[in-house]
Amino acid sequence: MKTADPLLDVRDLRIDIPTPQGTLNAVRGIDFSLRRGETLCLVGESGCGKSLTAMALMGLLPRRARRQAKAMSFQGRDLLSLSEDQLNALRGDRMAMIFQEPMTSLNPALTIEEQLVDVHRQHRKVSRKEARERALFLFGKVGVSAPTERLRQYPHELSGGLRQRMMIAMALMCEPALLLADEPTTALDVTIQAELLRVLRALQDELGMAMILITHDLGVVSRMADTVAVMYAGEVVERGSVHQIFERPCHPYTRGLLECLPVPGRREHMTQLPSIPGVVPSLIGSIVGCAFRERCPHAAPRCGAADIELRQLPDGQVYKCIREPSPYRAVGEPVP
Repeated sequence: MKTADPLLDVRDLRIDIPTPQGTLNAVRGIDFSLRRGETLCLVGESGCGKSLTAMALMGLLPRRARRQAKAMSFQGRDLLSLSEDQLNALRGDRMAMIFQEPMTSLNPALTIEEQLVDVHRQHRKVSRKEARERALFLFGKVGVSAPTERLRQYPHELSGGLRQRMMIAMALMCEPALLLADEPTTALDVTIQAELLRVLRALQDELGMAMILITHDLGVVSRMADTVAVMYAGEVVERGSVHQIFERPCHPYTRGLLECLPVPGRREHMTQLPSIPGVVPSLIGSIVGCAFRERCPHAAPRCGAADIELRQLPDGQVYKCIREPSPYRAVGEPVP
């Protein structure tokens, strides 16, 4: 169930990481908000700052990273002012995360039961038996076969799909208000991917959770998102509803991503897929102007002259480009 009140509000989030070559400006002034029951998808190439954004919300950034923002509130609480003890009480309880690689996120020295039960008892005054029953209940929700046997196993004894289901169950042990899912279907075959996405959607509807889903898979975005934020070189270059982004992309980078999609029945068989030429610029030091201009087919001299402001359309869609919105022809759609 979605409500009008924002659950999460982020304004001008910046993450800087000192390196021997200079300061790496990993996330550069991004804004977004999220309501209860809503799914926000963060989309972009590897290295654009998606995972660091989630880590910043959880307070799990690398030790050398510096986080700053004009505002970063969750359920009315200022995340920037919380102590480590206060963050520990929040993480795993009201805010939980499914990490990208479950094999390195689960503790190899503990059984699945120990890990899930400990999470629940850390935040709830329940007995070990009650916590175990909660884990078994969630195993049923996420489709784990032979749940009692799985509790006794170690992570290395499980398949990739089962480990990912364990991560989902662990994240949901305390019924969080916000779930951050960092590429939860990476390295899984397509049938398991589809099944896990259905599980996440069903659990979200049942529990009324908000979700931030990090992915580079636009097919996943089209099925899961309410709102989409397209990131490039540490910035949000376009943000809008899933319908707006897929039907009327305004930023050349967003259009480039959509053009790279293989669309059955719309492309001639065996034709080469388009690609975005060039590479992402270095984020060490300041970037003046549009970071995408070296790869953009519409670049003009003024693209590098000054910072590009976000432009907002009447229906709320925003994008960061000097060009006016133009009609978009869907992939494979015949030219009028």
